[in-house]
Amino acid sequence: MSISKKSPQNTYQFVFLTWTMVTFFSFLLSLIWIEIGEPPDLKIIQGMIGGTIIGSFQALILSRFFPHAWLWILATLIPWGLMGGSQFGVMGWFVPRTELIMIRLQTGLILGGITGVWLGLWQWWVLKPILSNSYLWIIFNGISWSLGLALGWVIGGILLLKTNLFLGEVIGLAIAWLLIGLQTGIGLGYLLRMEN
Repeated sequence: MSISKKSPQNTYQFVFLTWTMVTFFSFLLSLIWIEIGEPPDLKIIQGMIGGTIIGSFQALILSRFFPHAWLWILATLIPWGLMGGSQFGVMGWFVPRTELIMIRLQTGLILGGITGVWLGLWQWWVLKPILSNSYLWIIFNGISWSLGLALGWVIGGILLLKTNLFLGEVIGLAIAWLLIGLQTGIGLGYLLRMEN
C-alpha cells in the first residue's frame, strides 16, 4: 500500500487544518449522544459511540490518502469502547472530581498520556503498512493527549471556579479536543510529508 502523492506543503496544510476542525467538531457532535460526566457515569456504549463518531470523521480525511481508511474507525472505536468498559474510563468525555488546579494538571498529563498512547497503538496498526515512520504516531498521540487533556482540565477548572457553572467544564473539554486535534494534525501532516 502507498499513500497518494501530493505536494508536501499542500498535504501538510490540508491535514493540519481539516484534521483539527474535524476532530473538534466531531467531539461537539458526539455531545448529542454522550453527556459529559465523571468516570463512573460513562461506560462502554458511550466509549464506542464517541470513538465511532470521532473515527468516522477522521477516516474521511484519511480516505484522501489511504486506500482502507475505514479501518481507522475500528482502530478508534475499539480502544474507546475498551476504555469505557474498564476502570480507566472514557477520558475524552469526563471531567475530574477535584477543583484543585495542580491535581487537574498532573492527572491530565498522566492520564492524557496513557490515553494517547493507548489510542496511538491501535491506530498505528492502520498506519503501519502505509507510513514508514508510523511508530511516531504513538509518540505524537501520547504527547498531544497529555498536553491537551491537562490544559483542557485546567481551563475547565478555572472556568468552573470563576462562574460556578458546569458549562466551564464543557468548554474546557472542547478546548482539550481542539488542542488534541491541532497537535495530532501537525503530527499526521509531518508523517505524510516524510513519505513524499
